[in-house]
Amino acid sequence: MAGYDGPYQGNEMFKSFTKTWHTKPYPAILPSRAELSAAGKTVFITGGGSGIGKATAIAFSEAGARVIAIFGRRIEILQSAAEEISRANPKGTTTVVFESADVSQRDALEAAFASAIHKAGGGKIDVFVNNAGILKPRAPLANYGEKEMRESIEGNIVGSFNAIQTMVPLLAPKAKVLNISSGIAHINPLAGYWPYASFKLAIIKMFDFLQAEHPNLSVFNVQPGVVTTDLNEISGFPGQDDAALPGCFHVWLASPEAEFLKGRFVWVNWDVDELKAHAKEIEESMLLKVILNGVPM
Repeated sequence: MAGYDGPYQGNEMFKSFTKTWHTKPYPAILPSRAELSAAGKTVFITGGGSGIGKATAIAFSEAGARVIAIFGRRIEILQSAAEEISRANPKGTTTVVFESADVSQRDALEAAFASAIHKAGGGKIDVFVNNAGILKPRAPLANYGEKEMRESIEGNIVGSFNAIQTMVPLLAPKAKVLNISSGIAHINPLAGYWPYASFKLAIIKMFDFLQAEHPNLSVFNVQPGVVTTDLNEISGFPGQDDAALPGCFHVWLASPEAEFLKGRFVWVNWDVDELKAHAKEIEESMLLKVILNGVPM
């Protein structure tokens, strides 16, 4: 196998691990592929009522998941999303559960997860997608408001911490855990975005520890593209990618085909066939890990 000789130019903004850069779904990641079937699976998604979370839920419904549970703060948004997610299953065999919960509130989150498990008829979570988070308007570090910083900590770090501790006892023995992160955590600093970048980086490390402490799980950190969402509009960056791209990619990532990427950070724009061509090299090296470059400890 030829050694990896990238990176390559992805688009005008970003470099890419693969030569091919995607902005829309393509055949290898379509949920209709039998190899990506989620039949019999229970999928939990925080922040699942809109944007990337909803697109992910729709893709898992298309892949035939048995139960999809979505969580968010706005019940009317969740209810509308649940109807759309349910319709996405071509055979009508997906049960969609929704629960209102703020991930920063531990008691409410625990109650919501317990209720969702009950509505799902019991069982364990096969796929958990940590997608909830908040983004405040940008401002420089030197005069950033303490109130806004603490709210960002609650909505991002505390929310992910609560989600991990709440879901771990509910996971199936070899569950897939996807942390929907952001490339801003590892690219060069962008002025004004220090809280989001810093907290996303901290959460990556949190999920790295989850993987190290629970080697039976398959944990992935993901840059979900630049998609037009409520959160993305706050960032000021125009959307570049179809929301269905991360949705479909996440279904592929939770499939056996992507097992070689456990414990890694991946971008949904990268081509999965090219990734698979480097599977052995990725597994046996520090490729796609957030580390100190040049010192692979």
